[in-house]
Amino acid sequence: MKAIFNSRIITLKKISLDSKNRAFCYGDGLFETIVTGPCRLNLIEFHLDRLKRGCEVLNLDFQQLNAENIMEMISEIAKENGTSGALRSRLQLWRQTGGRYSPTSNASEFLIEVSPNTQPVFSMANGLDISCRTNVNFSAISFAKTMSALPYVLAGIEMRERELDDIILLNSAGYLAETHSSNLFWVKDDVIFTPALSTGCIEGVMRRFIMGQMEVKEVLASPSVLNFADAIFATNASGFKYFAKYRERNLDSPEKLLDSVIKQLQQP
Repeated sequence: MKAIFNSRIITLKKISLDSKNRAFCYGDGLFETIVTGPCRLNLIEFHLDRLKRGCEVLNLDFQQLNAENIMEMISEIAKENGTSGALRSRLQLWRQTGGRYSPTSNASEFLIEVSPNTQPVFSMANGLDISCRTNVNFSAISFAKTMSALPYVLAGIEMRERELDDIILLNSAGYLAETHSSNLFWVKDDVIFTPALSTGCIEGVMRRFIMGQMEVKEVLASPSVLNFADAIFATNASGFKYFAKYRERNLDSPEKLLDSVIKQLQQP
């Protein structure tokens, strides 16, 4: 399989990383998962905006990345790997080696990998509950997707142990924040709610897209509101996932309410 490392096409197995690589040692970097395809609205500008703002917070050079050259690199790798159709690309950007907790450089490196995207735009899941072990917290960088993802890994382990399809994280104040891999939404009387960014949730690109297309109320909410929700769904770069059950309570599908947004997302 081929990838692009610092603008050069290279075989993945031949990528050589220093043992002092700062992404490996300190999680000093950011990433974006970008879904594209012939029947998919391109949200790459949202990804780049979040990535650029994350680089500004970390004092990390953004490189000469823009929507046009990233799409060219994605197309080039897909062609090299014989992949077509819906694509899932992972763009990782990290600080070059130097220093310990206090870095000695703002220079960065980046890697782009491309694989087929098999996740549907709209899907259903069942088991959903709240994490008993893991919280998230607001910080200057909590809006971005960083390479330090241990809270989400811990939540994923708990989810697997409890045989759930997804798991909800609260923040340290006890407010709903997000799921282990997605932004959280719930519906009551045809009104859509989502946790405010001040809870520490990631500023997801699909969250941003939805909020630009329809009215969504950003709130600080305790977990008890989910006991009265008509529907609960989660979003990430791949699309929408709704939950047929929360704990032992059956829920409605929000597909009709989201129909116009789903159709718009499926336009090239």
